[in-house]
Formats: sequence, C-alpha cells, structure tokens
Amino acid sequence: MKLFAPNNIFVSILKNHIPTDVDVIYKPSSLISKELEFNTQAIAMIPSLDLIKNRNLFVASKYAVSFDGLLSNSYFYFIEGQKKIEKIHLQGDVSINEFILSKIIFEEKYSSQIELILDTKNEKLKENNYIICGDDNFIDSRFQKGISFADDISEFLNLPYVNYIFVSQDKESLDLFQNKFSDLDIKIENSAESSLQLLNIPNDSKEFILSNLGSVYYEMTENEQDGLNELIKLVYYHGIVDDMFDVKFL
Repeated sequence: MKLFAPNNIFVSILKNHIPTDVDVIYKPSSLISKELEFNTQAIAMIPSLDLIKNRNLFVASKYAVSFDGLLSNSYFYFIEGQKKIEKIHLQGDVSINEFILSKIIFEEKYSSQIELILDTKNEKLKENNYIICGDDNFIDSRFQKGISFADDISEFLNLPYVNYIFVSQDKESLDLFQNKFSDLDIKIENSAESSLQLLNIPNDSKEFILSNLGSVYYEMTENEQDGLNELIKLVYYHGIVDDMFDVKFL
C-alpha cells in the first residue's frame, strides 16, 4: 500500500506508528492529490481544502491531522509596528489552505483584502510579511516570532482546524488503511519524546512541540468532522465554490 504525504514534522511523528507494509512517499503538499490520478488504490494525506477540486475522493472518518492551539504547520510573521497589512508572502510547503484561509481570515477579522505573493526567492523575513509553511518554522526556532496559523483558524471556527485529511479513490484501500491503527493519539503522546529526538531541529523547538502536542489531533472525532464541514461552508459563503457539497466520509 502506498501513502503519499507531505514531508513535515507531524508526518514524521506519525510515521513511527505506520505499519511497515505501508510505503510512505513524500511529495509537496500542493502536488499530493495529483498522485491519486495515477495511483487509484493509494492513500493520500492532502490539505483539507484540496477537496474543493477533488470531491469524488473518499475521506477517512477516523484519522486526520488537526490543530487548535499554538502548535501549527504554518505561522504568520509580520513586520513590527506595521499598522496596515496589504501584502503577505508565502514560503515553504505552501498549499491551497494557506492561500484561501489567509484571505478569508483577514477579510473576516480585519475587513482587509490582502495580496498574496508566492515567494520562491527566500527573501528576508524582516522586509516583508510572511506565512511560512512546514518545517522551516522549526529548524531555527523561527516559530517563536510567529503567530500560529492553526490557532487563528480554529479560534475563528470555534472548532479544530483540520489541516490534512487521508483520502483515496478506493473505498477498500482507505478502509484497510484506517483499520491499521488504534488509539493513535495516546500512542503518539506516549512515544512523542523519543520521536522528537530523531528530528534534526533545535532543542527549544523539540520542547515547544512536545509541550504543545496536546493541541494536535491525529484521530478524527465528531468535533474534527464538524471542523472540516465548517471549512467547506466557509469557502462556499465566500464565493470560492459555487455550490455546497458533502464530504464523502468513510
């Protein structure tokens, strides 16, 4: 069985609990869903809003990667003393989630329309406002100067922010994948310290992740399902999709 997934810390923590018969293949978040066009029985861990363009996919009802606190896969970094934010650069493992949800959050919270710029030149943080996605937030403890993207979204929804979901074109494959796990959150919590020791990040980043791992959920409960459905409603209400659709939970 193949699992296409982003290469980030949260997948690294999960990987220790994935059975050896599952071949984990890392891809940029924005490209993962395309892999299912050619690997129809594979599982993919995709950004949740990729469902907008892939409504036919079956979605795991038991597992996802969700957040509701300071720990996040993405962080905002703003120029100090700036009164009005008009442009935000995006850097790292950027996905559709950061593009869509950052615009919605600024419109809802600040009545502001922002311009998003995909930054491939690794420009200096001090010169621009940024959203940085993925492990770049932790490799030099940069997160300490950032604002949790996940916390902003979950606070707005009053529900967990479902960042990544497990999907497949094939019902049987997805069902088989889900049945490979049990008590995942508890197992991850019990093994977190040893898992983090294997990561090539500073100790203060490891300590921050460990102390805040309780705000990360690998199991999908009714709460997370509601959070995912609210994200879909949000993009509909903001005119990003023309019609509502039901998530095909399995």
